[in-house]
Amino acid sequence: MKHHLLRAFILTAFALLIVYLSRSNQLSLYIAPRMELYVKLSALGLYAAAIHQLFLALKKRRQQHQHTAECGCEHTPSPSVFKNTVIYSLFIFPLALGFFSPAGVLGSTAAAKKGVSFAASTNVQPLGTEPGQLAASLPEPSASIAPKPPTLEERFPYDEYTKAHAEYGMKLYQKPNITVPEATYIETLTTLDLYRDNFMDKTIDISGFIYKEDDMGEQRFAVSRFAMTCCSADAIPYGLMVQVSSADDYKGFAADDWVSVSGKLMTSMYNGNEILTLKLNTIKRIEAPESPYVYANYDF
Repeated sequence: MKHHLLRAFILTAFALLIVYLSRSNQLSLYIAPRMELYVKLSALGLYAAAIHQLFLALKKRRQQHQHTAECGCEHTPSPSVFKNTVIYSLFIFPLALGFFSPAGVLGSTAAAKKGVSFAASTNVQPLGTEPGQLAASLPEPSASIAPKPPTLEERFPYDEYTKAHAEYGMKLYQKPNITVPEATYIETLTTLDLYRDNFMDKTIDISGFIYKEDDMGEQRFAVSRFAMTCCSADAIPYGLMVQVSSADDYKGFAADDWVSVSGKLMTSMYNGNEILTLKLNTIKRIEAPESPYVYANYDF
C-alpha cells in the first residue's frame, strides 16, 4: 500500500510543479508558448493517475490477504530498500530541482557551447541572391544610356520558400531605420541575411544579451537572443556581430548584460565566413525582457 501512496504523491507533485511554474510565469523558460497548453493538460492526466494510485492503495488496505502465485492480484514491488530508493529518487530529484532551484535563463555560457548563429538564412536560400548573381541577371545598360536602377521587385527575387521574406524585405527596404522586433526576430534577421546587399549602410536597431569570444578580439562582440522551437534544450542563439572603434566604446558592459544597440549594417569576416555586422553608433543598457527567448512566427 505504501508504494501506491508514494506513487500518488510523486504524480501529484509533478502536477503541482506544472501549476507552480505556470502561476509564477516560469513555464515559458522551459518550453515554447505553443507547447504550454499540452503541458498544462498533462497536469490533469497526472492528477487522474494519482487518484487511481490512491484508489489502489485503499483497495489493498481493505483486501489484505496472504499472497500466493495463484491469487491473481497485484503483488508488492521488490522488498529491496536500496532498489526502491534508487527508483523513486529518479523522480523525486527532478521534482526537488523544479521546486527549490532558481529558474535559470540561457546566456553566454550556453551560447559558448551551442555557438551563436550569425547566418539566419542558412536553411533558406532564395533565387538570385548569391553575391553578384542578381546583378548578372539584370540586362546590361547601353553605353549611351544611363543605367536604370533595379525595381523593388528585382531587388528581392524569390522562390516558393522565400516569397514571404521577399515581401517583408520590400517593406523593410523602404524604412530609413530598421528595428529587429521580438515578434519577428528570426524572420527579420533571416530577411536581412538573405538580401544583405539591399540593406548595406542601413541603420539597424537590435536588442539582446552581450556574448563575447576570445577570437572576436577587443573591437567586436555579439548581441543575440536564444530562439526556442519546442523547449530550452533545442534553443539556439541568433544575433548580429557588433564592430566598435575601440574597446572603450562599450566599456562597463559585460557578457550577459542586456543592451540595445544601433548601428550601420555592413559585413565582416568571422571564422572564414562573411557575416552581417553592425558598425556601432549607440549602445545602452536595458532590463532583461520578461520572456528572454524568441520564437518562430508561424503567421509570418
